[in-house]
Amino acid sequence: MKVLQILDQAFRTVVEEQDETILWLIQCMQKKVELNDIDQIQLLLTGQAVYYTQQQKQQPPLKIGDWVQTQPANINKDIGNLISSHIPVYVVYEDLWDRGLEMEALREGIQVVNREHLASLFEQADQIWHW
Repeated sequence: MKVLQILDQAFRTVVEEQDETILWLIQCMQKKVELNDIDQIQLLLTGQAVYYTQQQKQQPPLKIGDWVQTQPANINKDIGNLISSHIPVYVVYEDLWDRGLEMEALREGIQVVNREHLASLFEQADQIWHW
């Protein structure tokens, strides 16, 4: 089964949690998929989530009173883990353009797709999960 994960909300829980929730979930799912040659997970970054393609630094630690979040999210590392696990990562070109983001700043392994080609990407998937 091929599952396309669409992520368009960015920076949810990345300050107070140690992971970006959906990127963490995809990494956990991939560990299960690796045992099965038939299944595949893909990630499509749209909307505000296209900023994840430009993320270079780890989130700064959050401090509330005496408590400090000592392991804040590291989106750059999470995206790298997905790519190194052979999870196809796509980003919508028009969403990059709308936000003035540079294509040259994309890390190797991220594939750019135009909105007009999204339908064919969707048709390849057995399930589409939109976050």
